[in-house]
Amino acid sequence: MSSTPEVIHVVAASHGTDNPDGQRLINHLRGQLEGLAAGWLPELRWHEAYVDVQRPSLPEVLDGLPAGEPAVVLPLLVADGVHTTQDVAQAVASREHTVAAKPLGPLPQLARALAQRAQGHLDDNPQVILAAAGTRLEVGQRQVVELAGQLGNLLEREVQVAYCAGAQPNVLQAVAEAGTRPVLLLSVLLADGYFQDKLASTGAAVVTRPLLPDVTIAECFLVRLKSALETADFMTPHDEVRPL
Repeated sequence: MSSTPEVIHVVAASHGTDNPDGQRLINHLRGQLEGLAAGWLPELRWHEAYVDVQRPSLPEVLDGLPAGEPAVVLPLLVADGVHTTQDVAQAVASREHTVAAKPLGPLPQLARALAQRAQGHLDDNPQVILAAAGTRLEVGQRQVVELAGQLGNLLEREVQVAYCAGAQPNVLQAVAEAGTRPVLLLSVLLADGYFQDKLASTGAAVVTRPLLPDVTIAECFLVRLKSALETADFMTPHDEVRPL
C-alpha cells in the first residue's frame, strides 16, 4: 500500500481442537497477543479464526472484514504444512490487501525458549529429542530440523527430531531407539491435545509441557507478525510503539 493504514485487521488463525484445555490455551494466547500489541501503531484489530475443527473458519472471517481495509493472517502454528501452504494461502489470495505471516518455524527466540526448558533436565545426559506434530511437506520438516540444529548449538549437544504423525521418525520409534539411555522429549506442540497426550505415553524419562502458556511464545508470534506487517508496507520499523 502507498501509505501506512490507520487500522490493520489481524486474524489469529489456529488449527482448532476438541480439547477444552487446548481451546483455553489458544484463547489465552490471543488475549496475550492483543495485550502485548496494544501500544502498536497502526492500531491492530484482532479476530479469531480456525483452519480446521472449530468455527469461525478463516474464509468466513476474512469475508466479513470491511472491504479495502488491510488484513494479516497470523497462523498460530509451529511450522508450515498443508494448512499454511493451502488453507491460509488460498484464503489470503481471495481477498485484496491481505497477507499472511509465517508460522514460528526456526525462530531463534523459540530455540532459546526451548533451551531454557531443557536446561534443568540435562544432568543424566539424556538423549534430547525435539518432538513436533509433523507434516508430509518437506518445507515444514526442514523448519523443525533447523530449529533442532539451533537448539543443539545452544545446548552444545545433539538434538534429534521426531514427529507425532505425518513424517519420520515417529516419536515412539525415536524413544525406543534410545535404548537404556534416558530420553528428554522437548515438546514443540503449541497446546494440550491428542499429540501431547501421545508424547506422555512414549516412556520418555521427561516430557516437557506444550509451548503454551508462555508469554515468550506470544512474543515469538509477534516477531512474525511485525515482519509480515513491514514486508507488506502496512507498518514501518518506526511504527511499532505508539508515542506517549
